[in-house]
Amino acid sequence: LTLNKTVLQQIKSMQIKSMQMKYITSTLRLALLAITLGATVFGAASSFVATAYAAEHATNPAVGQSIAHSVATEKADSSEVDRWLGRMNDAFAELDYDGVFSYWSGGNMSSLRVVHVTKDGVEHERLVHLNGAPREIVREGEKVLCILQPGDKLVAMGGSIPAGPFARAFIRDFSDVSSHYDLSMRGSGRIAGRSAVRLSVKARDEHRYGYRLWLDKETGLLLKSELMDEGHNTALEVFQFSQVVIGSKVDHAALEPEQPNGSVIDHLQVADESDSASHPDVKWHADWLPEGFEMASSDMRHAPATKQDVSTLMYSDGLAAISVFVEDMPNAAATNMMTRTGATVSVTRLVHGPDKKRHLVTVIGEVPPKTAAAIATKVSYSK
Repeated sequence: LTLNKTVLQQIKSMQIKSMQMKYITSTLRLALLAITLGATVFGAASSFVATAYAAEHATNPAVGQSIAHSVATEKADSSEVDRWLGRMNDAFAELDYDGVFSYWSGGNMSSLRVVHVTKDGVEHERLVHLNGAPREIVREGEKVLCILQPGDKLVAMGGSIPAGPFARAFIRDFSDVSSHYDLSMRGSGRIAGRSAVRLSVKARDEHRYGYRLWLDKETGLLLKSELMDEGHNTALEVFQFSQVVIGSKVDHAALEPEQPNGSVIDHLQVADESDSASHPDVKWHADWLPEGFEMASSDMRHAPATKQDVSTLMYSDGLAAISVFVEDMPNAAATNMMTRTGATVSVTRLVHGPDKKRHLVTVIGEVPPKTAAAIATKVSYSK
């Protein structure tokens, strides 16, 4: 099963700029390079349950002291994780690195090389796809050059791509982890021949996924990331460097692209965040969302194929993202359908809008299927 064609075309045309909207399927993610902006300063994640429990049992000195010690330890652990996550976000944008990494999702494995160098405050990057059709994407500041083969789907992308380091297209933005996740240190490890610290970002409910992270102990660069299922037992997506050079040893000549005979050269721009203004006149809304999810943006866009309006609603809890698309019912489309690729789930439902007209609702996000389905059944229209 595949998504409705109109919705897919709409997703392809979207420019995701100010937040990490990782709801696109793995194939589209590789093509669109949905990359977030730079990091922000972290705030410590508090443990409301532990604090409340400690207060409730404060009359028992032994229990109170034990719980107080547990809460203090947890807060210290969380602050240490925050510090490492801050280093990770800075490392992607500020460090020089040259590495080969793999990205696995939904049974598909991609292998890529990324070279990142900062010269006089300007980011220079080169992303090379190592399997499949030859493809390179090179960036110098706001100038982006794509070297593709004829017929490559990226040629039809047009417009501009979001700003930020290329490698962020394959991971998440942990700059605003909410209180709906528990953060903890998980010892050490070794990835790509480098010593790493292990972090855990575990969801507190069944409506979102958790993560396991391995950060370079010396620089904070992310070496491996696993997106975990609801039980935090099975990896749904994996990003991992197999080899990486960091710092002064990076050869700047590696930024020079190759141009095979017959290749197509396309010029794109880094998207301007100011173009992403929301439209408050969107009449559709989600009547139910998991606790902690808030409206990130709403917009009215036009499907490239049909030119019809598509209402777009984006929600986030600071880490996970959910997008809702509502369009007039197409002549040929599957309804009440659910598909899943890796951690990305898509659910379509038929709803009635104004004048009892039929509309197709599509919910796409990296959340458990039952969560997406619950949201889709609670989308309604208000005048």
